[in-house]
Amino acid sequence: MEFLLIFGVHFFIMGSASMLLSLVVSSVAKKIPFLVTILGCMLLGVMYASTIGFSELLWLTALFNGVLSAVAVGLVKLSDYAGEKAERFDG
Repeated sequence: MEFLLIFGVHFFIMGSASMLLSLVVSSVAKKIPFLVTILGCMLLGVMYASTIGFSELLWLTALFNGVLSAVAVGLVKLSDYAGEKAERFDG
């Protein structure tokens, strides 16, 4: 039971940090390709998981961070697209 609590807390921290980092990188540095951002967050997640001792779940942490990072980058791209469309619509 304790393992699940520790596991859940670490995954929540790791997911939050991954999304925040992806949001900041993709909104500030728009020239960086999205795959570089996603792969960087996956690598940071794997390094964090190996540091805290989740060495048997490295593939899951990489997938988890990759999906959350892709969602964050997609939200930034969607907001940029919506802003461009709104500017064109206004004239």
